[in-house]
Amino acid sequence: MFHVKHVIKRENRSVNNLISVELNGVVHRVEKKMTLFMFLSHQQIETQGCALAIDQQIVPRSEWQQRGLSDGESISLFQAIAGG
Repeated sequence: MFHVKHVIKRENRSVNNLISVELNGVVHRVEKKMTLFMFLSHQQIETQGCALAIDQQIVPRSEWQQRGLSDGESISLFQAIAGG
């Protein structure tokens, strides 16, 4: 019986370590400690020539490796277009 309680506690702990983020309209559950770069790599997303915004704020590519994710954030990944 004690072993079962221990397993349940471990499962609850892992659920508590997850957050929800949205990428281009699709909700994903990820670990709290995951960075933006780790998330994009895990999703196997090609980012060459892309720009990225979190909650409608552009995030410079130079910040992707350090930028953590927060529960409920909305990530938009799109093709960068230059024009004039």
